[in-house]
Amino acid sequence: HREQPGGQPYFDMAVLGNSNQRYPGALPDPLRPQRGGLRPEQLRVYEAFQRMPRPAAPPAGQPGSPVDVADGPRKPPVVPPLNLEALSQIASKLDSTVSSLLASAGSRASEVTLSMLPSDHDVLQLLSAVAQVTPKSLSPAEKRSVLAFAQGIFRRLYELDLSEPLRLETLVALLERINESCPQLGQDLGTWTTYAPTDTEVQRKLHRTVLLLLVRSNLVSSQELDGFLSVSADHGRNPVWIEFSLLFIRTAFLERIASPSDFPKLMDLMTKIADGRSQASPQVTQSLRKPILRMLEEVRGASTSPVPPAVSSGASAGRPVPPTSTEQKSVLSPTSMNNLTNGARKVAASVEQFASCDHPNSKQQVTSLLDSWIRVHAEVSSNEKALAQYLQLLQQFGVGKSEEHTERFLRLSTQIVVDAVKTSSNGNGKALNYTVIDIYTKLIPLLFRYMNGAGSSEQVSTKRIAFLNKGLGVIVRCLMWDFENKRKSGGQWDQRPWFRLLLNLTIDMNSPDPVFDTMKAGIVGVFGTAFHVIQPLVVPGFAFAWVELVSHRKFLPNLLLLEGQKGWNVAHQLLVDLLLFLEPHLKRIDMTDPIKKLYEGTLRVLLVLLHDFPSFLAGYHLSLCNVIPDNCVQLRNVILSAVPKGMTLPDPFTPNLKIDSLPEIAQSPAILSNILGPLESLRPELEGFLKDRQRSDFVAALLPKLFKSGKGDIDAARVNSLVLCVGMHGINRLQNAQVPQTLGQTPELEILQKLMELDDQGRYISLNAIANQLRYPSSHTHYFSCVMLFLFSEAKNLGVKEQITRVLLERLILHRPHPWGLLITFIELIKNQRYQFWSHPFTRCATEIEKVFESVARSCMAPGSQRSSLAIVGENSK
Repeated sequence: HREQPGGQPYFDMAVLGNSNQRYPGALPDPLRPQRGGLRPEQLRVYEAFQRMPRPAAPPAGQPGSPVDVADGPRKPPVVPPLNLEALSQIASKLDSTVSSLLASAGSRASEVTLSMLPSDHDVLQLLSAVAQVTPKSLSPAEKRSVLAFAQGIFRRLYELDLSEPLRLETLVALLERINESCPQLGQDLGTWTTYAPTDTEVQRKLHRTVLLLLVRSNLVSSQELDGFLSVSADHGRNPVWIEFSLLFIRTAFLERIASPSDFPKLMDLMTKIADGRSQASPQVTQSLRKPILRMLEEVRGASTSPVPPAVSSGASAGRPVPPTSTEQKSVLSPTSMNNLTNGARKVAASVEQFASCDHPNSKQQVTSLLDSWIRVHAEVSSNEKALAQYLQLLQQFGVGKSEEHTERFLRLSTQIVVDAVKTSSNGNGKALNYTVIDIYTKLIPLLFRYMNGAGSSEQVSTKRIAFLNKGLGVIVRCLMWDFENKRKSGGQWDQRPWFRLLLNLTIDMNSPDPVFDTMKAGIVGVFGTAFHVIQPLVVPGFAFAWVELVSHRKFLPNLLLLEGQKGWNVAHQLLVDLLLFLEPHLKRIDMTDPIKKLYEGTLRVLLVLLHDFPSFLAGYHLSLCNVIPDNCVQLRNVILSAVPKGMTLPDPFTPNLKIDSLPEIAQSPAILSNILGPLESLRPELEGFLKDRQRSDFVAALLPKLFKSGKGDIDAARVNSLVLCVGMHGINRLQNAQVPQTLGQTPELEILQKLMELDDQGRYISLNAIANQLRYPSSHTHYFSCVMLFLFSEAKNLGVKEQITRVLLERLILHRPHPWGLLITFIELIKNQRYQFWSHPFTRCATEIEKVFESVARSCMAPGSQRSSLAIVGENSK
């Protein structure tokens, strides 16, 4: 050993060599002796062995006597050791899965994010598997190994490119899963981020994105980051870190990752720089003053337009002043609305950029290829040789071999056939000749079917879905480019050729076919994504055609019938897209004729869904109601009347119907909407109060937090989520209480009663949020029915009772359908003498009102009860 040159360690190759017969040849490499001795993961086997419980020693005098496990003390459960090798394999599989996914996305890889993936996607399944190989209890040695592994993942973040956000999000999600078993990771990450490379602008941009992801995942403390960034800015003397911090907090605030209160030091520094009170140089102050003021105006609008204070019942002072503008506002933020309305312009610019790289004779070549296809398309179905020859011709042009050539062929051919159809009307706008488009749309399914046929069946499916994604992506981009060009020129855009093109593809690609059926989920998913891109808010001139395509019998049913409800998310997103477009128009008293027609079409689509897919509407009732204006009662009734398949509703007019005895009352309904999203800023305080009333001041300070930032409008979506979330907590409390509790004693009802102190508009929105839960028989319907009746009986303000009556009545005086829970609640209100409903003056304030109540009483009650109630009405009106 001393004779080894350079002091190298000595290894006995007779033991380590492959020819050694001392160990079996099939022994896996992790178990075979290696140079350098035992590795840390091998040593952990001995540490895990030490943690295993040992049987008790036999009593004295009875050597070797068996131990009675039943009589002895219960042993602690065996903690499985950390499987670091399995964790490494998960990370490797994540990387390869993400790589294949981004490869299939092609040029749109930069648009793919983790939130777009379905719940059963391989990436999410792999992330969920992390918990199975990382136990909750780790030994010190295991913690060191996990932290070393996580540090490698963290370094990998700074080797990536911003053009692949999915890869960044996946690695951060992996760190988030590891942090669940090793909380020390969250502490170390704050230190690691201080050593991240930030020398160049590209590195700083990547670092800023990583920090945003870490803060969003609660892996880095905003307080710690606030201190580090403010120190790095050096009181304004370091312009690089000032600009970095400004861009970071602006993005964090606008994307609701954090709030200004999370970064007090940076906010104070930015304010001082804008006011000229910092130690920044005059040049820095002058260059950054406007961006800082713009940021402060965006995220701290409340400082110039304070949130209105809570209003006591009956008071008029302090109520928010309604906006004086006649313009109807959308539930979307101005930033989101601006991004959508400018989407076509941005896409048109990218198409122009692609087109600028075309060769001078590209269009002529594509025209020649299309002419060849027109000649041979009729005999392709019966002549495989002709098809093979034409596919070979396309491949000579580069179609299917090069992404650039494939994109150019699809783009130019789409533009050529659409222009040909437009000119077929001779400019008079009358009937078009769609022959060219019909022939062209037969080509894309054939390319989908016969190209990319090499490899395993899974690889072939992935390649074909990627090709379809590329083809539809090119078509919708050309559509947006055509729409934007016509809008710029001030002409009238004709949606008909584009509708015919997409309609043909929708029918051909979604019809029963042995080849297509195995990829049905991928095909309808690609179409759903394409339709989402050209939603009416982006291309308003395509709205009518868009509704026809989305609701087509070859698309929507196929989407909703996918196994495991895999298509429900996409269908929900498309329905929300439609309602978001209609929402500001429906708020107006006088709607234009086109909007009336579009509303009628939307109502018909919802009625079809109510009949054929009621479970879909019932599952997404919360998010759908969030984008429906208050005045669209009929539209809301259709959604809330949805009853899951297989459930039979009891007759609400049955005399002496006992709601409590129904078996469905103990069951919770399926909620597929995101309840907690709008409550992100309220969630910690809300959960603390509901848990054990930790924050006694939470209810007192609640109402101002329900208004939109910097505006006098209440956030209806936040109120809807708050009411449902509070109700779910209340149901759980009452069902699991060891000591029986009454409804009025719970903290949940304290919050709901506090909402009644809002002004008339805010209270109306809150009562509508409660009424939205009066649906089919379930624990939610029973609870909120009791809440509504409790609020009516306990209200000391007559205005609250009148508003409760209005919310219930306006939903009942319309045509059917009526939600079952709504009928049950209103019948109980007017029938039960405890509530003295008919004695209140608002039931007889006018002859027309009395007639309405009489009509509703006749239709909502049994014959015997009608006579008694109408007699009470007559007595009270005298």
